Amino acid sequence: MSGDSNETARTGGQTRLRRWLLLDGNRWTVAGLLAGCLFGFFVVVGTLDPSPLRVVMTGSDPVETVFEGLVTGIITGVTLVVTIDQLVLSQQLATLDDHRSRLDDSLDFRRDVESLLGDVSPAEPAQFLRALLRETDARAQTLRETVTEGVAGERVAQFTREHDANADTVTARLDGTRYLEFSALRAALDYNYAYRVHQARRLRRNHDDALTDDGADALTAFIDALTLFGPAREYVRGLYFQNELVRLSRVILSAAVPALGVTVAVLLFVDTGDVPGATLGVSNLLLVVSGAVTLAVLPFLLLVSYVFRIVTITQRTLTTGPFILREGDDPEA
Repeated sequence: MSGDSNETARTGGQTRLRRWLLLDGNRWTVAGLLAGCLFGFFVVVGTLDPSPLRVVMTGSDPVETVFEGLVTGIITGVTLVVTIDQLVLSQQLATLDDHRSRLDDSLDFRRDVESLLGDVSPAEPAQFLRALLRETDARAQTLRETVTEGVAGERVAQFTREHDANADTVTARLDGTRYLEFSALRAALDYNYAYRVHQARRLRRNHDDALTDDGADALTAFIDALTLFGPAREYVRGLYFQNELVRLSRVILSAAVPALGVTVAVLLFVDTGDVPGATLGVSNLLLVVSGAVTLAVLPFLLLVSYVFRIVTITQRTLTTGPFILREGDDPEA
C-alpha cells in the first residue's frame, strides 16, 4: 500500500486553479472571473475588428439583434429556475406515510451509528461525519494494538497508519465546520472511503487464518464502522444538493432582474451617438455594449459556476460501495 493513500487522489491530476474553479472557489467569485474574461474577450475582439462597432451600427443594428435574443434568454432562464424549484420541492411533497417511512429509515440508521458510538449521534451533518471518523479512527487503533505479530501485524500496522493520517486530516477540517456548509462535504470528499473499505476487506480475506479471535473481532468492528461512513456521506450530499439548488434558484433570480433591466435599457436608449469618445484608446460605445452583454449573461455564468461544483461532486461520489472508479482514486495504480 502506498503512502500516497494518506490523501485521497480525488484531486490528483488537477491543478490548484482547476480545483478552485470546480470546487473550492466562491461561486460568485468564479462567476465574476468568467464574466471578466468574457468582457475582456469582447473588448479585445471589438478593438481588433477592422470594422468598428460604431460604423457597423450605422449601417445595421447587430446590437439590437443580440440584446433581443438576450431578453428572450433571460426570461427562458428564469423559467428554467422555476422548473428547478419545482423539481426540488417535489422531493418534499409526499404523503404522511412517505414522510414517516423516511423518518423511520433515518432513525434506524442513527440507531446503527449510535450502537457504534455508544452515545446519541450529533444532529449537525458535519459533526455527524466527524463522530463517525473519530470512532473509525479509534477502532483502527484498537486493531493495530490487537494484531501485532507476523505479516498480518505488519500489514495492519501499515494500513491503519495510512488510515489514521487520512482520517485525522479530514477530522481536523470538520472540527470548524457547522451545519450544512460546503466545507463539510468538501472535507468528506478527501476521505478515501472506497479504498479504505477495499483494503480492509482484503486484509480480512488474505490474513483471516493468521488472526486470533480478538484480532478478527477487531477487524470486523473496524469494517463495520468504516462501512457506515459511505451512506452517511451520501445522505449529507443529497441534503447539500437540495440546499444548493434552492440557493442557485435564488441567486439566478436575483441576478436576472438587473440583467433584464440592463438589456432592455440598451435596446431602448443606447444608440451610436449616445456614447461618444474613447477611454485608453477603446471606444466607449464598445465598452458599454461589452459591459451590458456581460451583465446580461451573468445569470447564465452563475448557473455554470454552480453546476461546475454539483457535477464535480457527483462524479466523485458515484457509488456508495467500495468501488474505485478512476485510476487517480487508487493509490496503488
